[in-house]
Formats: sequence, C-alpha cells, structure tokens
Amino acid sequence: MNSIGSTTGRRVFLVTALATRGQKRFAAVIAVLALVAFAAAVLFVTVPLARMPAFIPTYESALFFIDLITAVLLFEQFIRLRSPAVLMLASAYLFDALLIVPHALSFPGAFSPTGLLGAKMQTTAWLYVFWHGGFSLFIMGYALLRRFEAAGTVAATTQPGRALTFAIAAVTALAVALSLLATAGHDLLPVVMQGNNYSLLVKKGVSPAVWALTLIAMAMLWHRPQRLIDLWLMVVMWIWLFDIALAAVIGSQRYDLGFYVGRIYGLIAASFLLITLLVEMARLYAGALGAAAAAEQRFAELARASAPRQAAPLGREKTETFIAGQNIAHYRDLLAAGGLDDSRRRSIENLLAEEEAKLAAKTA
Repeated sequence: MNSIGSTTGRRVFLVTALATRGQKRFAAVIAVLALVAFAAAVLFVTVPLARMPAFIPTYESALFFIDLITAVLLFEQFIRLRSPAVLMLASAYLFDALLIVPHALSFPGAFSPTGLLGAKMQTTAWLYVFWHGGFSLFIMGYALLRRFEAAGTVAATTQPGRALTFAIAAVTALAVALSLLATAGHDLLPVVMQGNNYSLLVKKGVSPAVWALTLIAMAMLWHRPQRLIDLWLMVVMWIWLFDIALAAVIGSQRYDLGFYVGRIYGLIAASFLLITLLVEMARLYAGALGAAAAAEQRFAELARASAPRQAAPLGREKTETFIAGQNIAHYRDLLAAGGLDDSRRRSIENLLAEEEAKLAAKTA
C-alpha cells in the first residue's frame, strides 16, 4: 500500500501540515468574531433593504473564481500527493464553482426578469439547496477519506491523471444533472418559493436540513492531530452555518438584511481556504528556497576551504574523488529540501546520478 504524506510531504504540502497552537488560537478568534457579527445581524435579519439585482452577478462572479482557483490549487496538490481525500476536497470546490453558474444565470432580475436557462419560480431556490447541501456532502466524504487514509485502509492513487480526469467529469456531470433537475425538472420538485418569499424552505425543513448537513460536516473535520487545512475548513463550515442561517433559515425574503449579510458571510467563507493555501504555500516555498540556499552556501564554503589545501598533497585523482563526494552531498541536500519544480528536480537528479557514477568508477 502506498503511503500518503511522507516526511517530505508533511514539510512541503499544506494539506499534510499540522496546525500550530498559534494558528488554532487565530482560528478561534475568527470564529468568535463571526459569531458576534452573526448575533448582531440576527436582530435585524428581516429588515427590507434596497433591491439590487446586480448584487447577485457581482457576488457570484467573485465566488466562482475564488472556488475555481481553490479547486485548481487542490488538484495540483492531489497530483503530487495522490491522496483520494485531497481529490474529494478539490472536487467539492469544483462542484461549488459549477453550481454557482446556473444559480447566477437563473436568478430573477439578474440577467432577465425571470432568469435564464428556462428558469421558473423554484429554480434558483433549489439550485441554492443543491449548491450548499452538495458542498457539505463532499466535505463529509473528504473527512471520511482522511480518516481512512490515517488508518491505512485507503491507499494513494496509482494513476492520478486518470483519477483527476474522472473526478472532473463526474463533478461536471453531477452539476449538469442538478441544473437540469432545477430547470427542465422544475415541476418534479416541491414548491418552496412564493414570489420573493422562501419561508416554505424553512417550513418544509429543506433549509434546516442543509444547515444540519453543514454542522455535521464541520464536526466530522475534528480529529487529532489537527491538520492545518482541516482547521481552516472547520472555520469555513462555521461561517457557512451563519450564511445559511441568515440567508435561508432565519431570513425568508429576497433583498432583506439576511439575504445580503448571509451572502457576505458566504464570500468570506469561500475566501478563507484560498487565502490560507496561498499564504502557506508561499511560506513553505520560501522555507524550501532558504534550505536550498543554505545547502548551496555550505557546499561553496566547503569547496573553498578544502579544494585548495587538498589538491596538492592528495593528488589529482583523490581531489576529484573528494569533489565528487561533496557534489553528491550537495545535490542530495537540494533534493531533500524540496520546493523544486519538476524541471529543476530532474536536472539535479541527473547531476546526482552523474557524480555517483564518477565516484563509483574512481573507487572501483
């Protein structure tokens, strides 16, 4: 069984890095601030505000690109780590991005009075349910796969390219099927909208069920030791609880305060993991570059200190043997430091093989 998350992986990849005590405290502060802001907003959640149809296309365009970029970064980490759990998480964000498109296009008043894609009265509400409920189910799948990987019952993917292609195709097909169900299959779904009022979502238990799925997904992410990505996913789901509560559980009318504030919570939640990925990847890459630079400096110092002194007494053959040994140590240090792109890594591996062959020939 192939292992997932080697020593090098834990050092280089965000999805295998463990959360520090300081990061946990920072996440707790954000969670408390989100709760305080929610408590303040709840008092005014049903206050009607100005109708701004352009808000949805603007908000969901930003969401689409945030989720898509997050998915791409996670797919890249899957290719390197070959972890099925990471593939599931990347698929979650791709699913989110794909469902946002029909939701925005079908929203009444955004691009046409009744919405595009043949949308009817219930279309946008059900796409919201599929979007938010589906993401939580993906996160549950990710959490389960994480546990299976930790227990050693799920192996690393042996064909990451094929798995990636299948995942993208499956998620796309699922998004298309749900979009068709909400549009062409509109009449098959229960009625949850009456004009701009979606209180039936609450009365029929649909939005409370989506909220409960989000809570369960957040709880499933908790385990020890706490990985950094899981810590921030818990924050994402925590903020999403407030998004759904304001926009679809407590609030029940389009363009009231809950409608706007809930979606602001959603934008914040979507941004958290992307920001964390970018910051941590930059930090880890900087650390890898620092280690590589230190190895190069060490090699240069050894070469300057040793080569001039040993060249004369040792003779040419022994000097070449010494330098080959120093080169091998240097190249191994660079590879162990990580953070190299594929081209640079292959170049160093080739140089290492050449030096090892030279050393073997001289000591034979």
